[in-house]
Amino acid sequence: MPYSASRHNPWIVHIITIIFGLIALIILLHLAFVLLEANQGNPLVNFIADLANWFSWLFRDMFTIDDPKVRAVVNYGLAALVYLAIGGAIGGLGRRRWHD
Repeated sequence: MPYSASRHNPWIVHIITIIFGLIALIILLHLAFVLLEANQGNPLVNFIADLANWFSWLFRDMFTIDDPKVRAVVNYGLAALVYLAIGGAIGGLGRRRWHD
């Protein structure tokens, strides 16, 4: 049977990829709140910060840079990139696994 490329993946691959993308989005939203100096007393800002801190616990204090905004960009940005890379890798493996 000849190989034919398709965009049809099993639903679990799509769900996992979406979950990792949403995690990266939460982290990037928190990063935007930090850079734009959002009100930390706001319930939404506080909730997103709690979620972002929970998801990026390995990366929060990885680099200790004096400027808090630069430190946030480096540490939280790295966490978001790792989540996007993991989601992309899972999606790629899923495509290869079910299309070979």
